[in-house]
Amino acid sequence: MIDRGLSTLENRIGRILRFGVGATTIALTTGLMLWFAGARVAIPLLNAGLALLMTIPMARILASFFDAVRWRDRLIGWSTAAVLLILSLTIAYALLVS
Repeated sequence: MIDRGLSTLENRIGRILRFGVGATTIALTTGLMLWFAGARVAIPLLNAGLALLMTIPMARILASFFDAVRWRDRLIGWSTAAVLLILSLTIAYALLVS
């Protein structure tokens, strides 16, 4: 028997991931078309698409963090918070270096 709470969480995560992949696809496809056309706005759009791509796993972990907080599961909550911090620092560093 599937737990209702887990099923709800997985449905939310699925919607978040589908939205992220769709937004990333739109940004990267539009950016590439503009880049081939020689438009100056292409590079920031491509960078935004890549940043979105990096945040997709982060959204998954963020949803898990909120679920752990809701269920008052401290071990999972602290673990996912640590992973979120590491991912956030990595993305910030990548954006600052590029």
